[in-house]
Order: sequence, then C-alpha cells, then structure tokens
Amino acid sequence: MNSIKNLLKNVNSELALLTVMFLFFFQLVGDLIESIYVLELLGMAMDEKVLGLLFILTPVIMLAFRRKIPNYFYEVTIIVTIITRLISPFLDSATKIIVSGLGVGCFMLFLPSYYSQGIKNNSIEKEEKLSLKFGAGLASAVLLSITFRTLNSTADISTYGVFQIIGWVLAIIVILIIINQFKEKQSGKSINNLSKGSPISQEEVGSKKKQRFKGVKLLSLGLFSVLTLNYFAFTSPTVISRWTEGDYIAITIAIAVLIAITIFILTFKPNILSKLNSRILWIWNGLFVLSLVLTIAVHTFPFPAGPTSNPVIINRPIGWYYYIPLVVMIGLLPIVFIDFTLLSRELIKQNPTPSKLGAGFATGGLFLMLMSLILIFTNVWGYVEPVSNIFRNLFWLPFFLVGIAIPIMGKSIFKERILEFKSLFTNVRDKKIIASFLALLLIGTSVSALVWELRPRLQDTSGITSITVMSYNIRQGVNFWGDENFDNQLNIIKAVNPDIIGLQESDTARISYNNLDITRYFATHLNYYCFYGPRTVTGTFGAAILSRYSILNAKTFFSYSNVDEIGTTEVQIRIGADIFNIYVNHPDGNADAKAAHMQALLDRMSGKTNVISLGDFNFRNDTVYYSNIVAELQDVWVNATSRSVVGTYDLATRIDHIFVSPTFIVSETQYINNFESDHPSVWTEIQF
Repeated sequence: MNSIKNLLKNVNSELALLTVMFLFFFQLVGDLIESIYVLELLGMAMDEKVLGLLFILTPVIMLAFRRKIPNYFYEVTIIVTIITRLISPFLDSATKIIVSGLGVGCFMLFLPSYYSQGIKNNSIEKEEKLSLKFGAGLASAVLLSITFRTLNSTADISTYGVFQIIGWVLAIIVILIIINQFKEKQSGKSINNLSKGSPISQEEVGSKKKQRFKGVKLLSLGLFSVLTLNYFAFTSPTVISRWTEGDYIAITIAIAVLIAITIFILTFKPNILSKLNSRILWIWNGLFVLSLVLTIAVHTFPFPAGPTSNPVIINRPIGWYYYIPLVVMIGLLPIVFIDFTLLSRELIKQNPTPSKLGAGFATGGLFLMLMSLILIFTNVWGYVEPVSNIFRNLFWLPFFLVGIAIPIMGKSIFKERILEFKSLFTNVRDKKIIASFLALLLIGTSVSALVWELRPRLQDTSGITSITVMSYNIRQGVNFWGDENFDNQLNIIKAVNPDIIGLQESDTARISYNNLDITRYFATHLNYYCFYGPRTVTGTFGAAILSRYSILNAKTFFSYSNVDEIGTTEVQIRIGADIFNIYVNHPDGNADAKAAHMQALLDRMSGKTNVISLGDFNFRNDTVYYSNIVAELQDVWVNATSRSVVGTYDLATRIDHIFVSPTFIVSETQYINNFESDHPSVWTEIQF
C-alpha cells in the first residue's frame, strides 16, 4: 500500500491520469459516432438519434462559471467518464448513444476544468510542466490505443470480452489518483504535485492580464484539431493502411516508434523544443499537412462521368512513388503532439476564466462534430441529400481542414521563441518507469502485428477438385437490429468453412465503425489471405475477398454510379494447376448505374474460364440484369444438386447471388438467414 501511495505522490500520477482520460475519450467518442451511424446512416435516414452528437457540446455548461468551477465538479466529470467507459461495451447501440454520449460530454467538461486547475498555478515552471504532460499524455493514449488494437487485430482488446479487465485496471488507477488529489486538496496542498517553480514576476502578471482573453477560442480549435486528427487516423493505423493499401505491419510499427520517440522527447528532453523557432514550426506543420493530404489524394481517382463511360481500373500493387507522401507524413508525425504541447502552454498562459474556457472548448467540440459529419458524408454522399452530395470524392477535405486548423488556430505559439522546458523526470526510478512503459508498448505492438500477419498459411493446393465459396453482406459487422455483431458473423463463416469468401459492406476501417478493420479481423482469425478491395478513400461499399489460397493480380474497377461509388473487386486465385477469376460485387443506384455495372462486369469476364461472380447484386431474378448474367454464367441456387435454407427466407426476394462458369458442377447451395446481418449469407460447393 505504501508503494502505491508513493507512486501517486510523484509526477507520474498526473501523466497517468491524462493518458487514461484521453484514451477513454477516444474509445467513447468512437462508440458514440459508431452507434449513431449504424442506427441512422445504415438505414439511409436521419432522425433524432443524430442529436446524440450534441453531447460533444457540453462545455457550454461552463459559461455559467464566471470565475470559479464548483467544488467537486472536476472529480465528478472524471468518475462519470470512467463509469460510462466501463459499461459502454455491454450495451446495444441505442443505449450506447446515451451512455457513451454522457461519457464524452463529461470528458468535454473534464478537459477545460483540468486546464483551469493549471491556470491556478503561480509559476511558469509549473505551467510548462503541465503543458508537457498534456502533450505526453495525449501521445501515450494514442500509443496505448495502437497497442490495444494491434493485440486483437484492430479490435480494441481493452473493450473486448474478458480483456475488459484492462479497462477496469486503468479505471482503478485513475480513481486512486483522484482520491489522492482530493486528500491533498483537503489538506490545503496544490492539486499539481510539481516541484516548486519560480514565482511569476509583476511584469509577467501584467502580461497575462493584458493577454487574458486573447485567442482562447482559436487555441481551443487548435487543440481539438489535434484530437480530431488522432481520432480519425492515428489511434488505429489500419485506417491509414486501408487508405493506401500500404503495408500494415510497417505502417503500424513506424507510427508507434515515432510516437514513442515523441513521448521520450516531451518527458526526458523537452529542452529540444526551445530550438524550434517559428520558421521551423511553420515549415514542419506545412509539410505535415501537405504530406497528409497527398497521402490521401494520390490514392483518389476520378470516377466514370456517365453510364457509357469506361470503367476506371485500379491495379495492385501501384508504383512505389505513390507511397512517398505516406512515408513523409509518418516521419513528420511528432509535430502533432508538439503542437498540442505548445497550444496547451499558450492556453494556460492566457489565463482565461472557466466561462471563456467553456466557450473555447464548445467551439472545439463543434469543430469535431462538423469534421466527423463531413468525413462520413464523403462515404454516403448519395444518401443524405442535399448536403452529402457536395462531398463526393472529397475524402481528403476534412483532413485538410483539420490539418491547417492546427497551425492557423494556434498561430500565436509561433510568434516568438519557445520558452525553455525542463524535464518532467529527475530521478532514475521515474525514468525507468517511462522507459519500461514505452518498451512494453512497442514490443507488444510489434510482436502482435507480426504474429497476426505473418503466420504460415496453406501453400500446397495439389489434388483439390472442389471448393466452397461464400458470399456475405455483413452490414459493417452489425446485426439486423444495428448492434455490434462481428464475432457472431465470424462464427457463421467458421461453421461453413469456405475456401473463398466475398464480403460486402466490409469497409469498416473508418470512424463510422470505430476504425475497426473487420476484413483484417476476419482474415487473421481465419488465417486467410485477403484483399480489401476498393480503398476507403474512394467512398464505396466494401467488396473484400478472403481466401484460403494465395491471391494473385488483385485489382478493382469502378463503373458509373449516381448514389454510391460502385467498386468491384477482381482477383485471380491459383488452386493446383487451375486459375480462378473471382469478382465481388455490390452495385447500387438507378437503372443506368446497374446497367453500367453489369456491362463492365460482363466485359471484364469475357473470354475467361473458371469465373466466380458473387455478392449483393441488388437485383432479383425477374430483372434484366439477372437475365444478362445468367446468359453467361449459371446461378448456383438454380443449378445445385442439393439446396437448402437455414432460417426463414423468401427466395423470391433473393438479391445475394453466386454465379459461376457453366463448366462447374454445383453440388450444394445454402442460404443462412439468422439475422446476424440484415442479409443472408449464401454458400455453395462446386466441383471442377
């Protein structure tokens, strides 16, 4: 017990508190936006549930606090944030909107109240150390998130099954910290356990009074730009991998290493910041924003302009030079956390009242809301008229706005030379704790990424004369009622044990599904090869392929669409001496769009043998599109020797199909409709 008390009495306690609170915020805001999305936008309609985003604006409550935050306000916001984080994983989506929203709202009140505590300090040294801990705490939270997600193949392990004990341990640590802080308050001590710094001179007091309200909203916007950017991308590096189809292992480890280096600098060598003059900061920020936008832009392609336009074909792999912006962006990543540190230092220096902080953080929260909506609209541009149509093929736009907001909103931090920062840690024990923390996370991230991705897979395919093929529209990994359900869907796939799987609506590596990469999750748990299909930057339905056998010549082609980009995945798979041509489809839109897709598909299949075309085609067997394809291929349901249906399913409404070359013998076909998605899965066994 004494060792715990000693730990809580040193400077690590504040850093630990901020780390856990930032981590819980990213987890809760992810739950909130995911829950709203699956209940609203997957139904292609918006109603009162979208008002759950208003929880992000709770700092307006602080407008009532003119000079002083009420007693225990700070502690209550922490406790409620913790409680909501712990129970959120157990809830259905509708309830999660309320609970996770409440948690996000309390964090949005905790953060300005914590800044307010720092403003009460009476020394520059204390203010500088607190700002360093804001930067290091945020970076540590992002690194923890990366580790937790990598351990469970992009699904945050601390919110998953029995491993939720990790979240409970973190929550207990925070509770012990605030109990210790509360006792110190009661005994008249400062909430910040920092070494005594030099008092602020009368000249500095006058300067603070003069600058008191200057730029608080702009500084808050800068802080929330950093939080938004990390939420959009860096807390889950698979997101960046799916933008570019870049190497997941290399991207994840590189980002983790750069963040660990940043934490080391902020905690051990912050004097390096004093060497960053305004010119260096502007150039560094400018290059980072440019490389960020280019990372997305070079993987964004123009789409067919009309029904008669030729399809746009994107081959894989693309040239190495497409990845130059990605490498530069990752290399420049530390500036994000340095900016957060400097913005925090400037905000504390401004000495705003609680009401001014509330106004600033409410403005920052509004910015987070708007950027999140814009990012989602780039994906569902055809379904939320009239607003969303504006954002077609503009996936880069919210990242550009967030990126430029960081330096523009915080321009005051670049006007003069940075103050001299001193190390947060002065004794060997503290340094060993931080070094061990960083080493543990880097090892955990690297080893888990390598183990999941590089396990041996089936190589010998000789003697195989039949395969099982499955198609499944997984509805972003949620069930018929809109609740998270990816493990039950995985169990259905395991029970069928297919050789080749086509997944539709699997584009989950985005904030609309909490940045969980369900394609990677399924592939690693099945130990299959996979091709994600259309990149997330293209704003289309997922059309992924998972295969027991190695995938060759992977590509996607886009045909004309009027409501959602129609990206079809095309690969070849070698089994023994045979090459199979596989197509995963999910067309949508009006008659022209579906006709254009069918023509592009037939053209791509022309002259090829061993063709398998599967997916959610969004047409029934009484349509012209069905007639067009069965003129070339056979419908496995119609031609199967054995047919069956699991569950209740009206076969007249079939839109999920598997079509194969006439040379195949279809042994068995089955539809499984058990509401684990809003579509049935369908599988077939074919002999060749």
